[in-house]
Amino acid sequence: MKLAVALAHRFPGFTLDVEIESAGPALGLFGASGSGKTTLLHAIAGLLRPDRGRIALDERVLFSRPGGVAIPPERRRLALVTQDPLLFPNRSVRGNLGYAPGAPARLESDAGRRILDVLRLAPLLGRDVAHLSGGERQRVAIGRALLADPTLLLLDEPTSALDAELSRDVLGLLLRVKTELEVPMLFVTHRAAELLALADDCVVLEAGRVAARGRPVEVLQRPRALGVASLVGVDNLLRLPVEGHDEAGGVTLLGLGGGLALAAPYCGSAVGTAVDVGFYADEVLVSLDAPRGLSARNALPCEVTAVDALGHEVLVGLRAGETTLRARITPAAARELGLARGQRAIAIVKTAAIHRLDRVE
Repeated sequence: MKLAVALAHRFPGFTLDVEIESAGPALGLFGASGSGKTTLLHAIAGLLRPDRGRIALDERVLFSRPGGVAIPPERRRLALVTQDPLLFPNRSVRGNLGYAPGAPARLESDAGRRILDVLRLAPLLGRDVAHLSGGERQRVAIGRALLADPTLLLLDEPTSALDAELSRDVLGLLLRVKTELEVPMLFVTHRAAELLALADDCVVLEAGRVAARGRPVEVLQRPRALGVASLVGVDNLLRLPVEGHDEAGGVTLLGLGGGLALAAPYCGSAVGTAVDVGFYADEVLVSLDAPRGLSARNALPCEVTAVDALGHEVLVGLRAGETTLRARITPAAARELGLARGQRAIAIVKTAAIHRLDRVE
């Protein structure tokens, strides 16, 4: 996939003005509510005709103004899955899946059977959609989109209407769509973990403009600077190499550089491979002395790199080895510790607080 978008469109009180290029294969649009994510998705899908701009996918121009090109939505070979699955209540699951032109034949092909297998839809084919769960309805909507044989799958907050368990299930299926079916996708999300798990490239929108662009793990490491700290939770989002395992102890050691390692919950990734992990800044304790008698497996010598007051809390930057961590503490704690840049300290993190973000269990 090679997507190139440069467009501007004015609404009363809001202007969308963006320029994006991405080779995907999975591009995530991230930002707060009202930042323009869904509007941009609709422009690419052809549901909105911008005031001016150009949209091209794999050198095929979908829209150009000035220029006179405006391919209608049904001819763009894009499939849009919205927050509401929008299934036809008078059709069965099979009837919904076979709605798109050519879909009934594709449903019976090897490729169609592969889609049914990946999305676990075969047992549902004869069911009435009124009796499906939220997660099942979303799986049917994704299957219907894929059976339209799109060159790009567009997803607007695909898990936002689902509870945590169903969200993980649908996200896991989208990962299979990406890796096994190899369908390029562009998806809107406000969830950092979803972005990290699914996107190869991401764009952060703020007030209708591009605030940042790059690999998710790099972009989201600067949430406060991007104005999306409330979405990210001022997390520690890290991509670290696996240095070893203690399976009996339930621990995997991840390299922080400088001879330091972070003890995370055991995972089966091979030594030398990189994994994405995250933990909240308020899960990090700061001490001036090495602790004794604690269950926490991580007591990391570090240097204070920043002490920033944010209202009724303080965000502390800590350099452990070659990796920067963040701790969120109260102003009272910062005063009592006398924290200042360049000071030596100990960062304490429970192993159980560290979560793997680049896969869905």
